[in-house]
Amino acid sequence: MACFCYTGNAMKTCTSCKREVEAWNEKCGGCGFTLELVPDDQRKARYLRGPSLGALLWTQGWALGARLYFWFLISLIPVVGLVALFVGLFLGRRLSWKYGGWSDWEEFTRRMRLMDVIGGIWMAILAAAYLYVDFA
Repeated sequence: MACFCYTGNAMKTCTSCKREVEAWNEKCGGCGFTLELVPDDQRKARYLRGPSLGALLWTQGWALGARLYFWFLISLIPVVGLVALFVGLFLGRRLSWKYGGWSDWEEFTRRMRLMDVIGGIWMAILAAAYLYVDFA
């Protein structure tokens, strides 16, 4: 069984036995339940409200990676694709977390970081190709 804990600075309180537990422990010393390490709601909300760089730099690929298949299809339509770009940039993380069917927070944040890195690499490749063609 898992014991959900309220996080503080360096200590957590087990909701099952109310004992204080060090923040980095995986088991409660009082009741022995496995602690589920869930990010606090403020940090999670701040992350979800942040812009998605990957959606700005690599809209179609980001939409697929974020499991937002409707927005992927919308992004393929030339004029409407700009709307998909801005929706992905400003609301993409929230939509992906809500509708993406992620198993946990860690999987979601790993994928969002990966999509941002791939978007940056994609832009670097495009810039290098442009410079090569322009100056060659």
